[in-house]
Amino acid sequence: MCKGSQLSLKQRQILESLLNEGTKLCDIASELHRDPRGIAYEIKSHRQLFVRKNQRNKCGIQDKCKKVRLCSDCDSGLCKYCSHVHCDSICPDFCELPDCKSIRRFPLVCNGCDSIRSCHLPKLYYKAQVAHNEYRDNISLHKKGPKADEIKLKELDEIISEGVRKGHSIEVILHVHGLSIAPSTVYRYIDQNLLSVKNIDLKRKVRYKPRTTDKPKANPMEYDYLKGRTFEDFARFILENPSANLWQMDTLEGKKGGSAVLSLLFTKTNLQLYFKISAICIEEVSRIFDGIRKHLGNDLFKETFGCILTDRGKENRDPISIETDPDSGEVLTRVFYCDARRSEQKGKCEKNHEHFREMIPKGRDMDRFGQKTIDHVSLQVNNYPRGSLNYQSPLSCTVNLLNKKVFELNNLRILPTKKITLKHLDK
Repeated sequence: MCKGSQLSLKQRQILESLLNEGTKLCDIASELHRDPRGIAYEIKSHRQLFVRKNQRNKCGIQDKCKKVRLCSDCDSGLCKYCSHVHCDSICPDFCELPDCKSIRRFPLVCNGCDSIRSCHLPKLYYKAQVAHNEYRDNISLHKKGPKADEIKLKELDEIISEGVRKGHSIEVILHVHGLSIAPSTVYRYIDQNLLSVKNIDLKRKVRYKPRTTDKPKANPMEYDYLKGRTFEDFARFILENPSANLWQMDTLEGKKGGSAVLSLLFTKTNLQLYFKISAICIEEVSRIFDGIRKHLGNDLFKETFGCILTDRGKENRDPISIETDPDSGEVLTRVFYCDARRSEQKGKCEKNHEHFREMIPKGRDMDRFGQKTIDHVSLQVNNYPRGSLNYQSPLSCTVNLLNKKVFELNNLRILPTKKITLKHLDK
């Protein structure tokens, strides 16, 4: 089922054609891959009323009408047979829409009705082109100016002006008067000079200053970073390159909006390297990998990092900066992405974080920790024995698999188990 997108003109044309053929609602929904409720809403929202110009009676309930002699033109006395041109102006029960079971329930329109030739009621039709034009007009008009008319704006202006003179905030004014309008909308009206209240009249708005930060900001990517890098592509790569070193990458967040730690886990032995980053963004991840390439050199980097599996976080959306050497453009590794909301696809990395969190709990402010402290945590975690490794440590299992330069990234060395303490750094 397709969700979150509007029908195209072609789909509306298919809908009109199926309605003309008398197709069932469930079959139409299946054909268009939509929810039946959405199809019914589309038909009801865009159906058009058609009345013949020479039609004598334009009322939708004329079949049930029993009124007599509302005007002087009635020869028979029954109003439903009357030829009065403006019967809607003299009859209080005049109904514009036809009173018909086909209108009250699906198909909601007269398209495909078998009795359409003999029926003398007004007609409701669904026309694809008309419906599409209405949809296009609606989305363009929705973006133009305020939704409120001049009368409502004037009433709102009086209420807001009176409240601001008393020193009340916009939120309080709206709540006291029970107005169903968002405070942000009122602020937007003020910015657009639609109200007599100005920003300088408000309690705090003029005091707010633009927030500045030295931390790098993420820039939007201009290319499809997932092309050729999905989890299916990763599975094929592993089958074709079974001896490649596989790493899993993730980010350990500290205090919201603060510093964080980038983790890289070597899946063969659960060795996990940690790198301090000042913000969770593309620029910081690129900086870390630039440092790793510079320390190892291109040949050793290519040999060490066969491929990297990570999630679809905003900080990981520039795989080219990770994969290639910025100077030569040579591809040194491959980056692949887990499926959306499938963190278990890199479960080893997620599981191994529990040892890091034993020393730096979740939510702890990482701005206070430097790379030296992070290296100390890495030293403790990577020397901690694991049952899955026959009670050897990840570091001792990796010594003969990776170059010693890789261990220098976190200043790792072998420690006896007695010297390992996985406790909060503050304790």
